[in-house]
Amino acid sequence: MEERTPKEDLLVGGLDDWADAGWVYGSTRLAGITDQSNRRALAIGLVAEVIVQGLMIPGDVDDTGHHPWPHSTGDAIERIVREWLNDWPDEVPAPGAIVWLANTPAGDELAREVLSRESTRS
Repeated sequence: MEERTPKEDLLVGGLDDWADAGWVYGSTRLAGITDQSNRRALAIGLVAEVIVQGLMIPGDVDDTGHHPWPHSTGDAIERIVREWLNDWPDEVPAPGAIVWLANTPAGDELAREVLSRESTRS
C-alpha cells in the first residue's frame, strides 16, 4: 500500500489552507525521521523543492489573504533558510513564522491526484 510522501501531505493540506514552516515540519513525520535536526533539514529541503517545482508560492498572510513575496526563487529560499536556522535552530517554528506557502494550480492538481489515488484504495 502506497503512503503519502511528505510533499504530497503538504500539498493536500494546501488545498484548504496556507502552510507555514511548522506545518511543513509536521509533514516530515511521514518520512519516519525522529531526529529534530534531520527533520528540520528535510523540511527546509521540502520547502525549496515545492517552490522550485512551482507547486507552492512563498509569501505573507494578512486579513486580505496570501501575498507572494517579490523575491526571486533563490532569494526567497535563502530568506527562508536563514530565518529558520537563525531564529528557530532548536525548535519547531511557531504558527505563521518564517513563511506562508500557497499552492499553485500545479500544486492543487498534484494534491487532487493524491486524494484521487487514496479514494480508489478505500
